[in-house]
Parts: sequence; C-alpha cells; structure tokens
Amino acid sequence: MDYKNKIFLGIAFLVIAIGIFFSLQRSVDDQQPAGTIKYLSPEVAQDSLQAHNNVAENEQANTEELQADPDPLPPLLTEQPQEENAPSLPAATPESPSEEAFEDEGILITHKVISGESLLYLAKRYHTTAYLIAKRNMITEKTMLHVGDELEIIPGEKAVYQVQQGDSLARIARYFHLDRQEIATLNDLQDNATVRVGQRLLVPIKQKKIDNILAEIDKKRQEKLRKRKSQYREKLLTRLKRQQELRERQAAKARAKKQEKARKEKLARLAKAKRDFKYSSTKKYRHRMRVIATAYTSHRNQTDSTPFLAAWNNRIRPGMKIIAVSPDMIRKYGLTNGVRVKIGGLPGTYVVRDKMNPRLHNHIDIYMGTNRRRALRWGRRRVVLYW
Repeated sequence: MDYKNKIFLGIAFLVIAIGIFFSLQRSVDDQQPAGTIKYLSPEVAQDSLQAHNNVAENEQANTEELQADPDPLPPLLTEQPQEENAPSLPAATPESPSEEAFEDEGILITHKVISGESLLYLAKRYHTTAYLIAKRNMITEKTMLHVGDELEIIPGEKAVYQVQQGDSLARIARYFHLDRQEIATLNDLQDNATVRVGQRLLVPIKQKKIDNILAEIDKKRQEKLRKRKSQYREKLLTRLKRQQELRERQAAKARAKKQEKARKEKLARLAKAKRDFKYSSTKKYRHRMRVIATAYTSHRNQTDSTPFLAAWNNRIRPGMKIIAVSPDMIRKYGLTNGVRVKIGGLPGTYVVRDKMNPRLHNHIDIYMGTNRRRALRWGRRRVVLYW
C-alpha cells in the first residue's frame, strides 16, 4: 500500500472515532440523573430549570397539549370545572407554584421529572414531604431521580408554626415527625440555621395536625407542671410541718429549762433557809410549814386605836422581834402567845404576841415597829416557818 492510501485510511478512522465520542457524550447528557443538583443553590437551580423549560417549549411547540396548556403542571389541576363568574386561578410555574391550585388535597398528580428536580424540591413545590412522595411511589428518600421519570404526588398544604422558647430546627422536626432538611429547604434556611423566638416557619403538614400536636405537647407540659406543683406543695408542707415540730420542741425545751431553773431556785432558797436556821440558833424546832408573810407597823390605820397594845394585852415597842399569826394557826398548830418561831431567811428568833383578822389563813404578820418604808419594801412573800 502506497503512502497516500495510508494517510486516507488514518483520516477516515479519526473521523469515525470523533463521531462515536460525541454520540456517547450526548447519550450520557440525556441520561444525567436529576438528583445530583439537589444541593445546588436556589439561584443555580432556578436558572437550570428556566433553561430546561425553554428547551421543552421549543421542542414541543407543535404539540396540541402545549397549545392548550403551556403550564408544566398536569391537566388535572388546570382543567377542573369552575362555576360561572368564579375567578380564574393563576397559572403555576415551576419557580413559584400556585397555592390556590393545591387547596384540594385529594387531587392526584402525575409529575414528569425534568432536569434539576429532586424529592426535596418537589416536596417544597407541592407542599408535601419527601417521605410521602417516596412512600407513594415505593422508593426511598435517597433514590436519585432521572429525567422523564413519572411520580404520583398528592399536593398538600403549608402550615405556619411560630417558634417558641427553646425551639430549634431539630426539635421542631421531632415535634411533627419531619426531616430537618425539609423544613430548612421550605423556609430557604441552612440545615444548621438558628431560629429565633417568634419566628414564623412554614411546615409541610396540615394546620389542624400542627394544632393537635401542639395541644398534645401543651397538655403534657401542663401535666408535668401540675405534677411539679404537687411535688413542691408536698415538700413545702413537709418543711412547714418539720419547722412546726422544731418550734414545738424548742418551746418544750425552753419550758423544761425554765421549770428546771425555778426548781433549782426553790431548792436554793430552801437550802439557804436551812442554813440560816441551822447556824442562827442552837434550839431545834420540830415543825415547819410554808406560810404567807406580810409586814405591819404600829399605826392606827394598820391596827386600832391602841397600836402599841397586842391581842393578849402585851405592850409592844419598836425593835421587838414579834409576829402576829392568823387564828387558824393558833387552833391547828398551837402557835399561841409566847411561842418562839424561826422565819426562813431572817436572822434571830421571833415570838408570837399578836393575832390577825379571822378571814386570813396560814398567814403571819412581821412587826416592823414604826418603819413604814421597811414594811413596804418587805411587801408580801412566801416563807418557811419553823416552831
């Protein structure tokens, strides 16, 4: 084979190889899966979708279906019978689907997948969830969509949830059994975005379901609050009861301490009286008793017209250690004229020389001469009398 023939065959093989390469590349582009664009920004996805719509309109310009309805939504949504004088619904576009067209949730739509669409995008467009679309079509949420696939979709409705204290995207998703990424996509938020109190978020479920879930959550919260209040009330009552018992114990202890102090003072007075009696005289007395002791002086307003004359006609004078006794002590104990007695707490020995008024009982009156101040200072006391 000469040189020219070899050059001609080489050029022919090169042309055939280039044709095969471009044919394979075009086939790969036509079968490119749409799920690979699901993570693009909304601007890039919108531009891709608009370009695809322009290509689709140019390719199907002569078809009767597009002449009747150029809307990419299925005819079931656009050809519903309307009442007379009813306002016509605006046509829905892939970028901003009509909310009025999705009011009837019982409509079943057959959607044909185009380039750039994913389950999350379709869920946002038709106001439903990726899980419901996947379950309806017996696929998983991670399945990659291909251009030309037909999916059965039941459009839902968007509801509004107002963010409360302590909420986050993950917590809201747990509330309504949704995926966090679906809520973020529906509200044009990042997957890890922070929500603020009072912010209004779109949720792809019915408002009635949201209200029911929130009512159940509020019911559980109220039940927990009532339980905490009951526990707090029980703890408070227990603490108050313990404080009352402690106060009662302290009061009983104070009373016991006061009684013990009074008993010790009494024993100390008796011991002092015994000591004074023991060392004041060598005479031993056989009887003793506790009596009421007052004091009197030789004045007419305390005795009678003869203040220096005693009951047994004994002449008395200031400085004498004498006492007057009540009549019952004379009858019962024989404390009559001339009996010597000892008064606890007072030094020396006293002699009975006078009688008191008959209405008094277990009573003695100590003579203070004419010293009224001394008598007033003595006042009224309880003493031990020995005889």
